[in-house]
Amino acid sequence: MKKIMLFMPDSAVDIDAELTTLGQLGVIHIAPLQAAKHESIERVDARIKQLEKAIAVLNRYGDEQHDRPDEDEITDYSKLERGAVFLMEKVLDAEHLRQELEDKKLNLSSDIKWFKQWGNTTLKDIKDLNQKGVWIKLYLLDDKSLKQFLDRDDIQVVGKLNGLNQVVLLTKCADEGLPELEELPFPQLELEDAKELLKATNKALESNKKLLSQLYAQKAVLEDGLKERLRRFSVRNVQFGGLSVDKQVRFWKGYIPIEYVEQFVKAAEKHHWGYVIEDPLPEEMEEVPTLVRTPRWAQRIQPVMDFMGLVPGYKEMDVSRVFMVFFTFFTGILVGDAGYGLVFLLLTFLVHRKKKFVKQIEFGLIYTLSLSILFWGVLTGTYFGSEVIADLPVLRHLRIEKLSSFGGDSIVVQKLMFLVGAVHLSVGHLQVAWKFNNSVRALAQFGWIAIIWGLYLIVNQMVLGIETPPIMLWLFVGGTLFIALFSKPGKNFFKGMLSSIGNLPLSIINGFSDIISYIRLYAVGLSTVLMAASFNQMAIGDGVTTLVSGIGAVLVLILGHGLNMVLAAMAVLVHGVRLNMLEYSGHAGVEFSGNEYTPFNLKDN
Repeated sequence: MKKIMLFMPDSAVDIDAELTTLGQLGVIHIAPLQAAKHESIERVDARIKQLEKAIAVLNRYGDEQHDRPDEDEITDYSKLERGAVFLMEKVLDAEHLRQELEDKKLNLSSDIKWFKQWGNTTLKDIKDLNQKGVWIKLYLLDDKSLKQFLDRDDIQVVGKLNGLNQVVLLTKCADEGLPELEELPFPQLELEDAKELLKATNKALESNKKLLSQLYAQKAVLEDGLKERLRRFSVRNVQFGGLSVDKQVRFWKGYIPIEYVEQFVKAAEKHHWGYVIEDPLPEEMEEVPTLVRTPRWAQRIQPVMDFMGLVPGYKEMDVSRVFMVFFTFFTGILVGDAGYGLVFLLLTFLVHRKKKFVKQIEFGLIYTLSLSILFWGVLTGTYFGSEVIADLPVLRHLRIEKLSSFGGDSIVVQKLMFLVGAVHLSVGHLQVAWKFNNSVRALAQFGWIAIIWGLYLIVNQMVLGIETPPIMLWLFVGGTLFIALFSKPGKNFFKGMLSSIGNLPLSIINGFSDIISYIRLYAVGLSTVLMAASFNQMAIGDGVTTLVSGIGAVLVLILGHGLNMVLAAMAVLVHGVRLNMLEYSGHAGVEFSGNEYTPFNLKDN
């Protein structure tokens, strides 16, 4: 990555075109020299929100079928200057009117409902009584509240509504009422007037709906307008993120990958931009963005990396390949139910089909994880936590008996989890060794690998009772020797060796706890199976003898397994990510201290 200082004339007309050209080139990561603040940014941002709202409104009417309007009825906004703005205003005005009509309809329906609930009276009769000094107050009271008023002659119960008593209070004082009880309002209109106005309101709503559904045909005008505002917004943020010199020249600081330098230089010379390209200074290394080039098959892990905000530092390794492989494997073990894997697979397929099989990396990730869950579930003979299903002839021959969730050897499974942990951590050290392949420091990583496998043997003995072989001692001796000799080579050899040995005990303890940590794969996977089996027992343990018990069993199975799948998915995010982000990354020396390479790019716009 190279650092670049870029200079352009600070002209309001020219700089928009020049920065648009730079954005279409799409290779420079801009590091703002100041906060981008200007009234034009605020105006464009407000317009973007309005256009997005108008598009969202029209999207609700995309499936409406109406006769095509005559050309005189609907304006062709694509032919108008600032047509996107005029169409946006038309749509938002129509949406505002719709909301007003909906509120009006709700109030009118409430008035009509009042007459059905309280009787066919008229507001004129109520006003006549008021003029004669008689006031009517309406209340809804439960039986307990009503008891305290039963001895009053001015209170009458006229009916029941939703389990409450309809109570009428007759009084000669307009301000008198029942204390601490809510008085119900009278309708605003007479019954017939409300019905007529409701009819007119429904007609206006239908006309408004027709207009919006017809305007949907011109949604592309709004989308084009939105793209232009998004371009302006990006350009303005870059423009005012740079510094101006005497309002004549504006300059920016940024970073560019080495392979794009020649392409940029050609464009700069063509458009007469000034630039200085050099290597970043040592104190600027934390600011240098990280450009990670991941193989296509490993790019599926990117949504997880983005969700956790994991970006390796500029001098750190790309761990996405290892993340993808082990996260997929961990997910299979943590969920470990072929039935759940099949459900996840089918749900993903249905959602993907609804989106017309659009190419999205998220779908590829979920497909992969679902297949991993399905595969591990088949190997362990786990199908919705049911031992009966697992014992079916075809499925029984597909499982590995020692790994079986029902009657398998838990010692073998736990040993496998520790083995996975040792391999995972060893891969991290092998990657560091490859990074230092031209230095003796690589040999220190092989020392750490030896210690990891020595710790693996100790864990097997302490946790599983498996006797350690004689080679364990030599793994520690050889590993310690390699670490002491090659971790910190330099002029002061003995000082580096003593420093390495001094830090070794704590590092060994951390390595021990890291390997132990992989037992969580076994524990969480087992808990998923046990919960599934428990819900099966709750639902059909005593058999299904009646229709009611059958319905209850189905509900328990759906809700129970649904909850279990949600908890399993959460376990994947917690434990599957943790083992990669903490245990493995700690041994690979990756701290995720970087910031992502995000070039100023207008190509998509």
